[in-house]
Amino acid sequence: MAKAESKKEFKEKSLYYNRYFSLRYLTAGYFFVNFWWLIVLAMGGSEVVLLPLALLLLCIPAIWEQKKKFDQREDNELPQTKHYYLFQVVINILLGICYFTSAFSFFYPFVDSAAFSFLFMLLLLGLAIGIWSLHHISQIERNEDKFFRRYEAYARQK
Repeated sequence: MAKAESKKEFKEKSLYYNRYFSLRYLTAGYFFVNFWWLIVLAMGGSEVVLLPLALLLLCIPAIWEQKKKFDQREDNELPQTKHYYLFQVVINILLGICYFTSAFSFFYPFVDSAAFSFLFMLLLLGLAIGIWSLHHISQIERNEDKFFRRYEAYARQK
């Protein structure tokens, strides 16, 4: 009987934690993109190295906050993750604006001008993902996400 209860409790935790599934992987994706950007800038001796470093440092509390959600179901607020994604979106917007100026090559000295359009498309993709993530965070905080509805349906079956 105890094993069945334990299994049921684990399933319930997993269902609840799935609310954060996409955010976990998107945050990891941003982390590694910013990490490699930092490495390339550092190898080139660029002064802009502080920008991806700041993004990485802001990402760490968001990762920790998401990890804690597996054991913490009473609170669905994500302030660290929200701040991180807001900052990431703002940076993507500013870098997108810089695309139309000569400053763009300052942020990406390792990219030749032929690849600028491709990089701009990646910035737009990053911006779209960031905006979607902020929307998803808002849904989670209001308990309007589809995973919460699944969790509630499972809890009612008990």
